[in-house]
Amino acid sequence: MNIGLKLDIGFTNDEAFRRLYGDRDVLSYLSSLGVTALETALGPETDMQAVRAYVDSGVAAGMKISFHPYSEGTVFNAACFSPGEDNPCRTLHERFFSTAAEAAQVQGAPTIVNVHAAAGPAGASRGELFDRSIAFFLWARDWCARRAPDVTVTTELQFRPHVEQPIQRIADNWEELLEIVERCEIPACWDFGHSYKNAERFEAPPYPPKALLRHIAHVHCHDACGRDHQPLVHDNVPWRDFIRLVVENGFDGRIILEVPAWDFLQTGGIQSLIDSLAALGDWVRQCQAAL
Repeated sequence: MNIGLKLDIGFTNDEAFRRLYGDRDVLSYLSSLGVTALETALGPETDMQAVRAYVDSGVAAGMKISFHPYSEGTVFNAACFSPGEDNPCRTLHERFFSTAAEAAQVQGAPTIVNVHAAAGPAGASRGELFDRSIAFFLWARDWCARRAPDVTVTTELQFRPHVEQPIQRIADNWEELLEIVERCEIPACWDFGHSYKNAERFEAPPYPPKALLRHIAHVHCHDACGRDHQPLVHDNVPWRDFIRLVVENGFDGRIILEVPAWDFLQTGGIQSLIDSLAALGDWVRQCQAAL
């Protein structure tokens, strides 16, 4: 099992990162804290050469690399997918999957590419958005099986929009997520903060149904205090229970501490990073030892 951290491409040029880490060699320092995986955001504007450099430096530091594309509100989102070769959503994700395949060769391990299901206007047909999501993930699974077999496409429980937000997101509930992973035969990512906030605001079940647990292959771990994506210092999200549950159901993947540098800065600075990683690593070891 790998303990990972969200770390964006070009992090050394980011003011929040410089303030958080000071003059430390970031990757060596994270390795000393037990980090063995990194996850980075990808978008339509992402330079693939910069991604390759990120992969090389991460792997040199002993890290496994995962990708997390973001495309909400653009023509690259699964809501706009069609199988045509000139479809923007298809061509962008082909680029991501191809680079992920290169990363898999460099790191000697599969590359997780965690893609959100479709998102669209509040007034759009939810059934159509769901069908587009199914079509996208079926295509992604088959494309990777043929051309990038060391790439694993996952999709996660999404953050349900506030009532006043004029958008909707497919797979912001367990039932839709389970149907997507079962029909498309892809694994799921459990985002702990999303399930906690969905339960807090909408009284949705915070725990996944038993049928989904065996499909979970990737985890985003973070706490919440007002908003999610916070360091593990508040003890609001029952992340320990969540980890114990997935480990008991065979999980042995990557647990990504999905907390931006700015939120560490706002919650104790570098000590909140140290404390979060120590708590996460200690608990994972306890869960593994209990098996």
